Amino acid sequence: MPFKEPSVTVLVTVKNSAKTIKKCIDSILKLNYKNKKVYVTDAYSTDGTWEILKKYGKKIRLERVKGNIAVGHNYMIKKCKTDFVALTDADCVVDKNWLKHLINAFKSEEIIATGGMVESTRSSNKLQQLLGRELKYRFLSLPRHVRRLPTISLCIRTNYAKKIHFDKDLDVAQETDWGYRITKIGKMLFVPKAVVYHYHRTTWKDYFKQQFKYGRFTPILYFKKGHLKRAFGDEISKSYMALQILLIYFGVIGLLLGFLNNTFFVMPTILFTVLLITYIFHAIKLSKTLIDFFMFLGIFVVRNIAWCLGIIRGIFI
Repeated sequence: MPFKEPSVTVLVTVKNSAKTIKKCIDSILKLNYKNKKVYVTDAYSTDGTWEILKKYGKKIRLERVKGNIAVGHNYMIKKCKTDFVALTDADCVVDKNWLKHLINAFKSEEIIATGGMVESTRSSNKLQQLLGRELKYRFLSLPRHVRRLPTISLCIRTNYAKKIHFDKDLDVAQETDWGYRITKIGKMLFVPKAVVYHYHRTTWKDYFKQQFKYGRFTPILYFKKGHLKRAFGDEISKSYMALQILLIYFGVIGLLLGFLNNTFFVMPTILFTVLLITYIFHAIKLSKTLIDFFMFLGIFVVRNIAWCLGIIRGIFI
């Protein structure tokens, strides 16, 4: 008998992504996988996204749901009746074999979720290209089994997806929390061949705002949601990234103390020197040109400052 593909519902939650949503949905509809449904929830977009989606008619199931991405995911998963649920984002384009690779990786019952590689879109500007290169650099070092993967490229057995809901209080950190909780009951497998192409932030301002938001929900994720032991890194967020944040905080404290006693200026000098060395080390590893090198230094500085300010906001406000 010929092999029967397991049934899959591909989920997309969107709000105000008029520039990318058509490319996203078109790529999903062109997937080299027949036994699939496409389910999209729009969080009441105001930029024309909803009007674009309505043109697909019966090719997709379309609804409007108020709330953040966690609310949208939970709403859709509750209604799913297929064997598997796959998730991607509105600012992504999936490779035609993306879903097939994710499904084929479910070789045993202990594997309850699979996730894939994230690449940059081919039309990216310089900043987007470098952001994508840095993220891919971290993904290339991922082990076979991971504790979490982003929902821009993820597939899970539907029965498990219905058991573990996304936490609506976490907003951007919801996928990290969800991954940690899912992998307590089963294994998540990284599948490098399953590729999605992601539109990273196009401007420095938007990148800062994105990273600030990540920082803002960090205290809630690690302290209030019980993931403190993951605060110093996992397979994606490397330990050196947490170290950089600590170097900045203690360096600033040292500067403030230095105004009271000059001897304290030694501490921030050492700490900021170590911080700069970590920036230079990773910028050299990632750069192909001198322009890349200086832009990567800028990316690291912007990311760390945004995180530091965001974490403070998350703790005190």
